[in-house]
Amino acid sequence: DHQVKFSANHSSVSVVQYSGWKTQEVVKLTSNLTDFKQAVRDLRWIAESTYTGEALEFSLTATLNEMKKENKVVLVLTDGRSDISRDRVSLNTLCGKDLMVGGLGVKDYSGRQPNQEQLNLVSCESDRKPGFSFVLENFAELLDDSFLQNLTAKICHDKKCPDYKCPISFSESADILVMMDSSASVGQKNFEISKTFVKRLAERFLSAEKKGNARIRVGMAQYSESPRMEQAPTSNLTILSSRIEEAAFQNLGTNLLEALSFAVSNLRGRGDSSGGSKKLVLFSDGRSQRVTESVLEKRVREVADAGIQLYVISAGSQVSEVNLRLLVSRGRQDDISYAQRHLFRVPDYPSLLRGVFHQTVTRRVSLP
Repeated sequence: DHQVKFSANHSSVSVVQYSGWKTQEVVKLTSNLTDFKQAVRDLRWIAESTYTGEALEFSLTATLNEMKKENKVVLVLTDGRSDISRDRVSLNTLCGKDLMVGGLGVKDYSGRQPNQEQLNLVSCESDRKPGFSFVLENFAELLDDSFLQNLTAKICHDKKCPDYKCPISFSESADILVMMDSSASVGQKNFEISKTFVKRLAERFLSAEKKGNARIRVGMAQYSESPRMEQAPTSNLTILSSRIEEAAFQNLGTNLLEALSFAVSNLRGRGDSSGGSKKLVLFSDGRSQRVTESVLEKRVREVADAGIQLYVISAGSQVSEVNLRLLVSRGRQDDISYAQRHLFRVPDYPSLLRGVFHQTVTRRVSLP
């Protein structure tokens, strides 16, 4: 497949955030992709008016004119409602400049449709090199596989499209334990969704490229009032998938402290001479019986002291923010960057199965 490699010496990428008058900022790929992604995550919501024309002009001078490759693609993510009464810069500013412009119009928070006329102007649909536009119901659709396939096909219509499956690799051996929340508050249906998602994670982990002598094992446990090992870490995907499917919903209370202690006891060592890392992927909304901040912080430190990297997947809005922050803190709440890399949030359990979320989780967990 045709691959696109982003780096300072290959294909380049920039992100421009904009809102109102002279409120634009740009993030450019200058060193490596990891730092670039972190810089994008660090962008803060501006929340002013919408001056799309001015933002397009800013993008042209701040980054597009610096790009040296022949093929240049611009994706404009907007609700299609620019304040054209005050923003005097034309929405077709990028037209006639040998650019492929795609307008991605998303319904706003009140459900109003994007202005199609503005989208057509932004995407240069009457240009000699016409662009394209999409209208999406909400921002979650940006992660849907079907949308990604349609967008990729538009961008590279004259050549074989790239594989966007984001393959992962491990540079060192690792034991990964995934612990599902089997509490009554989760519910049977959501527990079954969790099982499907965990099988996707397991397949990605065990089919990943192993560099050198790296060996990967994945196990699955669940917890409610007490934890239960369904399958100890193994490299056999068939056995693991079968045990995941057989896991029965406990439908009891939540004992987060016991779950963490259980992980420490069961990830003590690989039992071979390969060394490697230990990783825990924990489903949790942060809520638990018989837990205080001080006790939870102590237990999190015990996990970190055991050499275990803890990642948390939180589904839904009924969460304990304080406890979630503690879980991904390593006991050091001042390390915000670390916490952001180890906490995954979705609005509800069905969102676990939408789009490329499983790729996002497995990719972060695979990093050293």
